Amino acid sequence: MVETSEYKEPKAGWKNEVEVKTYALKDVNKHNSKGDLWIVIHGHVYDISDYARDHPGGVEPLTEVGGQDATSAYEDVGHSEDARDIMQSYLVGVLEGASAINSGEEASKTEANIVKIVRRTVASTTPSNAPNTMLSTAQYSLIALGLSGTLWAAAKSHVLYASSEDSHRSQSGGLVQVALASLSICGVAGAFGLHYFQKASSFGPEYSSFPSSVRSSSARIRDFHPRGILNPSQYNKYRLSKKTELSPGIFKFVFDLPSRYDVLGLPIGQHVAIRAPVDEQTIVRSYTPVSNNRDLGRLELLIRVYPDGQMGNYLRSLNIGQTVDIRGPKGAMRYCKGMCNAIGMVGGGTGITPLFQVIRAICEDDTDSTQVTLIYGNRSESDILLRNRLDHYSKVAGHKFKVHYTLDQPPSGWKGEIGHVNQRLLKDLLPSPEKGNRVFLCGPPGMVNATKRNLVELGFENSGSVSKIHDQIFCF
Repeated sequence: MVETSEYKEPKAGWKNEVEVKTYALKDVNKHNSKGDLWIVIHGHVYDISDYARDHPGGVEPLTEVGGQDATSAYEDVGHSEDARDIMQSYLVGVLEGASAINSGEEASKTEANIVKIVRRTVASTTPSNAPNTMLSTAQYSLIALGLSGTLWAAAKSHVLYASSEDSHRSQSGGLVQVALASLSICGVAGAFGLHYFQKASSFGPEYSSFPSSVRSSSARIRDFHPRGILNPSQYNKYRLSKKTELSPGIFKFVFDLPSRYDVLGLPIGQHVAIRAPVDEQTIVRSYTPVSNNRDLGRLELLIRVYPDGQMGNYLRSLNIGQTVDIRGPKGAMRYCKGMCNAIGMVGGGTGITPLFQVIRAICEDDTDSTQVTLIYGNRSESDILLRNRLDHYSKVAGHKFKVHYTLDQPPSGWKGEIGHVNQRLLKDLLPSPEKGNRVFLCGPPGMVNATKRNLVELGFENSGSVSKIHDQIFCF
């Protein structure tokens, strides 16, 4: 029997408070199957059994952390700004011994094992010594009215003029009364004006109240990832604006974003999903764009269309102006500057696209000193995709980026490598397996599996069937 206690926590629909249970980690460990899947994130326990099938990255990454504390994996992958709000609807409890204060929530114990969560409000964060605006205004107003009343009483008691029978003085007295009425109005208005002037001219604490020096922060600033127009949980329609066959079977598709100033919002190394109706069924395929967040207003895909490829042939059949359903971002990789010292890459065919995303980000950032070496294998020279751009980056980036091509069917006079990517090429061209170096793989399954085995034999750390962001060998 599971021992639980009650806990107050915001939940679905942002109710002020809702009671949820406290679970021991051993109890959470029991829920680790696809049909009964629980995870722990930042001390909160979530039942994501119903959500798993709709997860943008698929069910497998979630089942790997099922019944465990998935906080590290959750933060490593990166999520949209509203991910926390979405997760609230799956909250079932909190982890025993976890801190009750999290993400702007303030906890206070009301009795043993019962914690009340209260969201901070503006009032709770207002300094207690803040000036009372209404009291200050009332004080100024009373002073002005008191002064005006004194002058008015003096006029009525003939202090300002001797006799009411004197016509000339009476007329003067009337003028004085008008002047006093004006003075009363001006006094009140001046009091309010003085108060708001003081408020507007207040610039906070005096400079002398600050310390003479402040220690600089050593925290690493994360790369900026704009939110963009992509939605990881909902398909949206995007209009095909351009279709170009670059070489036999290789197509470039350009889709318009809603506005020419829109940002895609795709983290480096992640991909999108495309949904399409084919042969009375709905199919979904994932692709990594060759455009990035610098390319405003458009999404570019580079796709090889095989004779029996369902999605490729569907896209090729589209006319300019037609739309497709796209959602994202998806994927476990989220490259950021400084995550490793050197990256070795092995790509095959259209598997170059996610690798190209990382290469482009590093080569176009002068502050990123990561060293990148790419081995790119293809059948023939005409199959080499993005060659002009790869060669360009190799020239302008200097020592940061090197590319080596290998062909199964090289033409006469070919000066590059010949044959499959073997262990000798990996050892001679890629970085050593020391800590801080990584290898990224993407291509045909046979090439990826063989390369992964060779890398492990060379001393690189093996990884699971589903790659995680911190794996030394990462497979897209």
